Amino acid sequence: MKTTRLKVTLRNVEPRVLRVLDVPSDSTLGELHDLLQIGLGWLGLERGRFVRGPATYLPGNPEATLADLVDRADRADGGGHFGYFYDPRARWEHDVVVLGPGGEQAGCVYGEGPCPPESTEGPRDYANRRRTLGEDMLELFWAPHGPEFDQALTDLRVRQMAGLVPESVRHLMRLTEGGGLAEPVVEAMHELRPRWPRAAGGSPVTVLHGILRSTGLLGPAGRDQLLVVRRLRSWFAPGTFTASVAGLGVGALAARGALDEETLVGIVFSETDRRKPVAPEDVRHTLVHLLPALTGLDLAERTAQGWFPGPSARSLLPQATALSVYASDPAPLPPSAPPTAVPAGTEDFHTPPGG
Repeated sequence: MKTTRLKVTLRNVEPRVLRVLDVPSDSTLGELHDLLQIGLGWLGLERGRFVRGPATYLPGNPEATLADLVDRADRADGGGHFGYFYDPRARWEHDVVVLGPGGEQAGCVYGEGPCPPESTEGPRDYANRRRTLGEDMLELFWAPHGPEFDQALTDLRVRQMAGLVPESVRHLMRLTEGGGLAEPVVEAMHELRPRWPRAAGGSPVTVLHGILRSTGLLGPAGRDQLLVVRRLRSWFAPGTFTASVAGLGVGALAARGALDEETLVGIVFSETDRRKPVAPEDVRHTLVHLLPALTGLDLAERTAQGWFPGPSARSLLPQATALSVYASDPAPLPPSAPPTAVPAGTEDFHTPPGG
């Protein structure tokens, strides 16, 4: 992965908040927004925008990239700069300076200072609260973050937000270089994931193979990690109800661990965009419909005891990665969920929503 090293400084804040981040050089502005959010410590609750000179760029534009903010010469030699503004009400302003090429993977290579609590209303309010409340009281406002900058944890979260190819995907791509899904391939995948159900037509292996085929990842394109991650994310059709349920559901599991189905449905329903009429049963149906895909992508599993986060719950879907900051245990997730049987009722999965 080719990366570009950025120095990001939050303006008008003491103590100084500084991050040096390596981000993929061809990041879209939406991806860059997510990386800056998790790298600084923001929670992504408000909107952001990029500014270079008189031009303003919004992260929601799928065509805009880091290259639109910094020309090629600046990225190669350093010296380019642009602004990043977060939360129109609080007006958190960041100076971003291009230092040149970064390391071999995305991450945080240096940092100073904790990100201000999201509940503060800009630099002046933050300074007033620090002065009047003191560190002990202010810590209450910092949740889910603490008042100290954690270099190792921030580096991990930036890498997770950039995206990591799930082990199940890497394994199946190696086994299916010719494109087919022969019986020995199926058996090899079940050796890797012995708890995966074998439901005819809707097993995680079959659905995962369909995802790789529909996103063009069964050939040479599958060797580029960033491309693989982008195409897997695109399968969920970002911006749709299905993508929202997947991100919120996996994020809830990544943050809270195992959940019974009623609790999971309730959490996702409570966070779902209500501009369209949605009922809890719509959420439940979508989760069950997605289950073979979520299982095959190492995002989630369902057993007789409930739903569990998969090994890639914090490192594939950006919304889930963002929500995982609420986890009480920030370490990477364990490789598997408890070995119990998947209940009946999930074998009616037929057409993947992104396929």
